[in-house]
Amino acid sequence: MSEDPSRAIDSLEATMELCRHFAQDDSEKANIAAVDVLKRRFGAEAAALFYVSGRREHRFCLAGTEFPIGLGEARWRESVSRAQGGPETARFGPWALPVFGGSLEFWISSKLYSSESDVGYLFLGRSSRPWDDQEELALASIASTIAPIVGIRINREREESVRRQAELLLSEKEKRLRSFFEDSRDMIYTANSEDILTTVNAAGLDLTGRAEKGEVLGRPFSALALNAGDREFFLRRIREEGFIEDYEIVLLRKDGSTVFCLETAHTLKGEKGEIIEVQGIVKDISERIKNEGELWKANLELAEANIKLQQTQVIMVQQEKLTSIGQLAAGIAHEINNPVGFLKSNHVILERYTAKLREAWAEARSAAGQAIGAIEAKFDLPFVFSEFDTIFSESADGFSRIMRIIGNLKNFARIDQGSEFELYDVNGGIESSLVVARNEIKYVADTKKSLGELPQVKARGGEINQVILNILVNAAQAIEAQKRPGKGLIEIETALRGDRVRIIIRDDGPGVPQAIRTRIFDPFFTTKEPGKGTGLGLSISYDIIVTKHGGSLAVESEPGEGTTFVIELPVAGPSPQ
Repeated sequence: MSEDPSRAIDSLEATMELCRHFAQDDSEKANIAAVDVLKRRFGAEAAALFYVSGRREHRFCLAGTEFPIGLGEARWRESVSRAQGGPETARFGPWALPVFGGSLEFWISSKLYSSESDVGYLFLGRSSRPWDDQEELALASIASTIAPIVGIRINREREESVRRQAELLLSEKEKRLRSFFEDSRDMIYTANSEDILTTVNAAGLDLTGRAEKGEVLGRPFSALALNAGDREFFLRRIREEGFIEDYEIVLLRKDGSTVFCLETAHTLKGEKGEIIEVQGIVKDISERIKNEGELWKANLELAEANIKLQQTQVIMVQQEKLTSIGQLAAGIAHEINNPVGFLKSNHVILERYTAKLREAWAEARSAAGQAIGAIEAKFDLPFVFSEFDTIFSESADGFSRIMRIIGNLKNFARIDQGSEFELYDVNGGIESSLVVARNEIKYVADTKKSLGELPQVKARGGEINQVILNILVNAAQAIEAQKRPGKGLIEIETALRGDRVRIIIRDDGPGVPQAIRTRIFDPFFTTKEPGKGTGLGLSISYDIIVTKHGGSLAVESEPGEGTTFVIELPVAGPSPQ
């Protein structure tokens, strides 16, 4: 007996509708929209989603409500324990949802995701009829498809919460450092390479007997000293050694009085060793013991602030990576959509043909054996059978394309590998990165590859892929910004140069003006519109290639002639420190 078509669940359509809701809404309200869809699709009288939010709050979303509902952990876990009875799905009842609703006779649940100690479940309930095997399979299929989406959203919320806390802590540290500078009871100053004062705090004004910073800034430090020769000796030592500690100096106040001080200072130097700035602290000896305590405290605060800055950088690196992948999510969806489309079409045809076969053979069974030939001709069964091979072949090809795209994405992200250095295929990484970046590139530029025969290198493959992807996306966006009538060109070359592998990525975009060429690797420097980029991509790429892998990353560009990035990686990995 054929199944009641009104009870059939179209898992693909339900999944696509759920994905649309999740794509359109980043908030927890998307969970409510999801359970509304499941309630309608499955003909349920009640539907709920139990999960743990990114803030570690135990919640559940009930179909037909407007906001997620919070539960105590004990009551939440008591509710989800109803799902026990199977590793993925379970049927039980009668039962009533917590807080809202009366008891319903028949319930079905499906495990949605598992993250550390947290587990999420979908619950559907009704009293009109029991849940059957087909509905259980459909719910399990839908749950397994949307489970990664819900898991990613929750993890992203957790990471965002950590990032906000880190930013708040960093802001507080910055305020404390500013407060330390201005409120310090010691004189703190900076001077340029010519010993001209550039900044001074309020204590410095008090120590020298000045009322306004304009009376000090822009003047040589020697003008504040009783003996200018003392300052000349100070400068000779600090230029030779880079720092000086507890240097005795006598300052001349504005009213003509003098004050004996100890000065500690150091230099900031450029790449060629030239002095860029002198930073110093001047203390009144009469307050020496107290001031030494304040200096020790200040050094501890500076060290703590530096550690927090390093931790924040790690968080921002991960955020930048997620941002890059998020920008390409639409491209991945587009690539998967086409094969899914014709797979669905083929299955619809296969279902129709199968129905015809059932009908034909039903008539054959009720007719005499000699009438089978007439029935076969009536329903054109030879043609139907010949179409099976074509349909299955197309379906197999579609599944193959989907798996190939997903495989390339997995290879790009290296989600199944750790953070240790392992053998890495550079050419394979380029191919994977091109698949991920395809939707960014294909409308604005053609790609040309010239990949040489390379040995595998010892590297963190996921990080190298991130660098390649970032440069490819930057090239595509630069070409797109030109709004040229035709497509641009992105060329990729690889070659072995001695004990190093060289990767060259060249585009024919607008190029980089000379005025900013030396700044493109600086953190937070960007020429993109607000909201289009963080200015961290190339800075992080430089850190990955140069600092972590012991390689080199250089840029060659002229305005109007495109840009070339040259990456070199040591085959044996970075040298031991």
